[in-house]
Amino acid sequence: MNGQTPSETLHWFIQAGKLLFGRGLVSSHSGNLSQRWKDKLYITRTGSSLPLFSETDLILTGLDHNDQFTPLASSELPVHRAIYRRTSAKAIVHAHPPYAAALSLLEGEIIPDCGEGLYCLGAIPVIGFGERVHPGSLAEEVATALETHRVIVVAGHGSFATGENIEEALKYTFALEEMCQVTYLARILKKAD
Repeated sequence: MNGQTPSETLHWFIQAGKLLFGRGLVSSHSGNLSQRWKDKLYITRTGSSLPLFSETDLILTGLDHNDQFTPLASSELPVHRAIYRRTSAKAIVHAHPPYAAALSLLEGEIIPDCGEGLYCLGAIPVIGFGERVHPGSLAEEVATALETHRVIVVAGHGSFATGENIEEALKYTFALEEMCQVTYLARILKKAD
């Protein structure tokens, strides 16, 4: 992945933005992506639109240090940096999946009601449960949880998923939301009985 060209990185960011928006996991100007590159990272520009992502929205900045491009980066940059420092992740997807966010307001850990979700993801930690969370906060807590999980949820805010590349991080993001949809529907149906 470190050998990936900027044009290949741009291609994956564009595809990911369209897929996330198409599945309702980000709104027009929410969510962000990043990819490790040597001692730097590519990250989405603050305020960028993932479904309309373009080359000007791709920011290259320091992994461990600020530079002239740092102020242009997503407000979630501190979280992305912390994750890269604490894990072997090469890519990160931060989305706002509605079912996962809803369940995260009710539970400190999301335990799937479906066998596949439990097998694929296990119990999903909810970081900041019961707290008021704002973008860029809880960076160390998120990074610590991602040392042992591929995806986590920040209470009422959204998910962070890691992978060897953007495609793998997307896989965990999609699996999380599908699992949360099934879990939500199963619980609604139980109450209807």
